[in-house]
Parts: sequence; C-alpha cells; structure tokens
Amino acid sequence: MVAAAVLALVRPAPAFDPEAAFAKGTTVFGLQVGGGAANNVEGHRTVNGISFLAATPRMSHLFFSPFGSGLLRSAVEPGIEGWFQYYLSPKEATAQGVKLAMRYHLIGFGRLVPYLEGTAGAGVSYFITDTAALNAGDRFQHISNGHTSNPNRGFNSDTGIGGVSFYFK
Repeated sequence: MVAAAVLALVRPAPAFDPEAAFAKGTTVFGLQVGGGAANNVEGHRTVNGISFLAATPRMSHLFFSPFGSGLLRSAVEPGIEGWFQYYLSPKEATAQGVKLAMRYHLIGFGRLVPYLEGTAGAGVSYFITDTAALNAGDRFQHISNGHTSNPNRGFNSDTGIGGVSFYFK
C-alpha cells in the first residue's frame, strides 16, 4: 500500500532513457510481494500441498555500465534481497533469510525491460517514470534441509511476484 501511495504522487516522464536509469553507480531499492504453491516437478507419489505468501525487499548497486547494442543492450544488477514467507497450508509457519541476487536486464526495449534473475526467475519491469518501475515475474524455488538431517525431502514451488523498484543516482 505504501508503494501504491508513493506511485500515486509521481507523474510519467515524456521520454525514457534506459542508459540513465541503468548507469554505473545507480542504487536500486525495491519491494516485491507475491505468493506461490508447491509443484511436483520431481514426480513424487504424494504432493505436500504447501502454499505461501512472500515479500522480498531488495537493494542493489550497479557497478558496471550497460553493454551490448540494439535490443540486446543489457545491464547487470547485483544485489541483496530479504526473503520472508508466510506459509498458509498445510499449516501456518514462517521462513525468512537474506540472499545474494542478480538480475540481467535487456534495456533495448525502452520503458519495458525484461529481465532474468540469478535466483531462478524471469520477469519484466515497466518504467512509469525515469526512476520508478513496476515489476512482475515468476520464480522457481527449492527449499530443503541440504542433507543436514533425515528425512531430507524438500519442496519445489512456483512464485508469482509483483512490485516496485526505485532507481537513485
């Protein structure tokens, strides 16, 4: 709701320069929210029915200038992302942590910026101003105990996300 209130105060810019938004030295703050459910990509005989809500605050810094040309003009965004999940079923629980994150942006499309995430996902950002973008995407996630105890059956899930990112020089 806070992001929606902030976005209500900004006006769309008449022209957009992706070179400026993704320039070396830019800092990015974002928040994404979403939800997901366990999938059965491993083909187990039983499915655990896990579903959850998620929030992922993100902070990144662009250490490199954009590269490439045309539609393949690109920018790399390394960052740190908080990870908060509230499990709805089969029982209520929470999980949280911090992870390194990486996005590979294709900036040659103007305001519409597709990206791939090093955290196993893909999405698209749409710049509503020169410094604010709405994001939507999908992530694949695997959670297990990493063979630290038995049993070790983890789960895989698909997570839909939506959010907002702000770009600062």
